[in-house]
Amino acid sequence: MILSPKIEARHQRLQAVVYIRQSTPKQVQSNQESTRRQYQLAERARQMGWPASQIRVIDEDLGLSGASSRQRTGFQKLVAAIGLGEVGIILVTEVSRLSRCNSDWHRVIELCGVFRTLIADEDGVYDARDPNDLLLLGVKGTLFAAELHILRGRMRGNLLNKARRGELAQRLPVGFRRRHDGVAVQDPDDAVRLAIATVFERFAVLRNARAVQRHFLENQLLLPRCAQTGATAGSISWARPTYQMILQILTNPAYAGVFVYGRRKWEVVPGEPPTTVNRRVALAEWDIVVPDVYPACLTYDVYQANRRALRGNLYNFARKGDGAPREGLALLAGLVVCGRCGRRMAVSYGSAYHSYHCRRAQAEYGEPQCQSCPTGALDALVTSAFLEAVAPVSLEATLAALETLEGERAATDRQWQFRLERARYEVVLAQRQYDAVDPDNRLVARELERRWNAALSTLETLESDYALMRRTDLLPLNAAEREEIRRVAADLPGLWQAETTTAVDRKRLLRLAIAAVTVTADRTTRRVDVVVLWTGGATSTHTASLAPGCLHATTDATVIARIRELSRDRPDHAVAQALNAAGMRTQTGKEWTYERVQSMRKRYRIATGCPIQTGSPDPRADGRVSAKAAAQRLGVSRSLVHLWIQHGIIPCDQRCSCSKLWVRLTEADVTRLDGSADVSGLPTLTEVAQATKLQREAVWARVRQGDYVAFRTPRGQGQWEWRLKIAPQSSQSGLSR
Repeated sequence: MILSPKIEARHQRLQAVVYIRQSTPKQVQSNQESTRRQYQLAERARQMGWPASQIRVIDEDLGLSGASSRQRTGFQKLVAAIGLGEVGIILVTEVSRLSRCNSDWHRVIELCGVFRTLIADEDGVYDARDPNDLLLLGVKGTLFAAELHILRGRMRGNLLNKARRGELAQRLPVGFRRRHDGVAVQDPDDAVRLAIATVFERFAVLRNARAVQRHFLENQLLLPRCAQTGATAGSISWARPTYQMILQILTNPAYAGVFVYGRRKWEVVPGEPPTTVNRRVALAEWDIVVPDVYPACLTYDVYQANRRALRGNLYNFARKGDGAPREGLALLAGLVVCGRCGRRMAVSYGSAYHSYHCRRAQAEYGEPQCQSCPTGALDALVTSAFLEAVAPVSLEATLAALETLEGERAATDRQWQFRLERARYEVVLAQRQYDAVDPDNRLVARELERRWNAALSTLETLESDYALMRRTDLLPLNAAEREEIRRVAADLPGLWQAETTTAVDRKRLLRLAIAAVTVTADRTTRRVDVVVLWTGGATSTHTASLAPGCLHATTDATVIARIRELSRDRPDHAVAQALNAAGMRTQTGKEWTYERVQSMRKRYRIATGCPIQTGSPDPRADGRVSAKAAAQRLGVSRSLVHLWIQHGIIPCDQRCSCSKLWVRLTEADVTRLDGSADVSGLPTLTEVAQATKLQREAVWARVRQGDYVAFRTPRGQGQWEWRLKIAPQSSQSGLSR
């Protein structure tokens, strides 16, 4: 063999690297001759003069594309070895094996020129330092990069052409199988088909994916999963349904028999460096839609209606739908539209008086609130119109309800039967495998026996659960229950008001017949005009009168007169206590509180002789002074006054914890607290404790109860002590008075 004159002795002292790559795993399996040719380059390196110990084969990138070097660890090792000056020559069948990316290819050429590394393919040996070789290598790299673009465009065009005919083989969702001739058919397993059909049937009734999931969980039903890859590809497993599983079934167009290509698109995300993400696109932006390709479980129109329902349930996030029926008391949440600006009205649960309000302009532009309307008045009006509209079809509704209940029970029972049948098959299969093994081969027999016992245990658990379901949820309706359903359904207003009917149930019923409710409220005339848009397209107009403004503040004159009388010498909380003791209530039937009395005084401009907060040292109308004024009069600190109040030495009035303290301080109280009172013959606190055999804290508790009156008297220089006197109304005896 004639050696190239470009090969020098220094090259042969370094490594000869054979780089091997094929673009896809399928090429590695099918085009084995190409792989064999690339491995034969090691023999060519020996013919060029490299010893076997200096020949290195890098084949880590078999099955990886040359369009990028990010995942090719073999290429990265090659570049690192060139940069360390360890490589004398690189051998490839063609330079496109190294890279089809211009940036990666020119980096290799630049490194080879710096470290004097040769590149050899089937056409010859190239020296990157030679201008002619450098030009030829650059042209080859550019041609191979352009060839990659042409190959991609050709493959993409063929793929799209096949997709437009609906013949492109995509991954099928659970419930479908692909025959050997490429035709998609429904899964032959009855349990799989029934589970998928139940999802669509329940969503048609409940119109909520979460509600469908709850139905499956409450009835202990499972959903199938189909393994797509690995050794178990194509096998079916059963699992408790997650929300994502329900949503994937409802949103996959294959169940409507439609082939779709382009449900996802790669988008560039700005950044340093920019990245790409695969995102879903809207239904209207799908590239290719071919109907009647798969056996359908529902029509495409029903599928689109389901998608719109799911989109409408995203009201809180997308602001484009009615929202799913929730537990709130407002029955028209998501249906009310402002008659002035056309925006959807929200619900306010922030107080005892719930309302529908239009505050979008206020929140976004700082404008005044558009309008609001009480929920009670509007809900009652629309409910009355709804019950009147559906009254003629109450009998049909009864029959439909009975049929739905029986159908739901039968479908659930059938799924349980399939689960039991599948469990019995697993038991028989495990027994058959155990019987087929040699009894003396205990290494295998033990494991097969364990599987058989596990299958028997699973079957026993399922049969027990099914028996419980048969006695409860799956129990058929008897004649009395059917008659009761007919009677209740005939009384639709009574059924509507029943305690067992939840707010969610009422909202679902309303949405079956009502599409939107347009409201225009007039605060001046206290009137609201309502236009109901029914689902069939018809409209009806209604008018309701709103309750007078401030109804909660409209109080009887006798009560106001009593508040005016009591407020002369009592604080507001004491006035509330007196009103409640007299059996008086507010206009709405509630008990009086400090806040309600204060609101009435403010509305009717009633002054109080006993304010809660005031900085004046003068006594109030009830003779009480503040703790600060009491401390100044007694010549002690305010904290000491607070301590006396805690022990019950000074009577105190306080509206609530941490509010201002008001004490009653008479001349007699001043005398017994400043040490000037005559306490001769009165026992000390310690003597009372010894005589009554009580702890000191217990004696102070008796003081707080009013059994004793405390007198403060000096004892020596700068010291004080307490002496106790039995209160006149107390029944205590045995101590001096």
